[in-house]
Amino acid sequence: MRQLQTKPAKLRSEKGVTMLEVMVSILILTIGVLGLAPLIGIAVHNNSYANDLTVANALAQKELESLVAQQTYGTLPMIDTRDSVSGSYQVNRRVDDNAALASVPPGVFKLSVNIKWTDAKQKQRSIDYSIFKPKS
Repeated sequence: MRQLQTKPAKLRSEKGVTMLEVMVSILILTIGVLGLAPLIGIAVHNNSYANDLTVANALAQKELESLVAQQTYGTLPMIDTRDSVSGSYQVNRRVDDNAALASVPPGVFKLSVNIKWTDAKQKQRSIDYSIFKPKS
């Protein structure tokens, strides 16, 4: 009688990947991907905030330029407030001189713009810009 030849045990155990190994690999990959999931929410919020800040900066620049171009300001301090500019921004403009505000040097106007808005998380945000314009 002929004996059946069997392969050594070492070769039999290296035939391929078992289903258990595949499942463990998928589990490890899933845990890794789920660890990155909160970053998506953070990225969306930061992108929204960056957009709001860009709009507010552009609005502040436009308002400062309009104040610089203005020839007269009337009674000082001149305070001008407008709500709901560009949807959800509040613009506060102010012009002072040394008679209205002691910290302003003589011979110049201090032009200030403040932009306020509420971000996507309902947090109040604001930016302030000031420049000096010589009196003519």
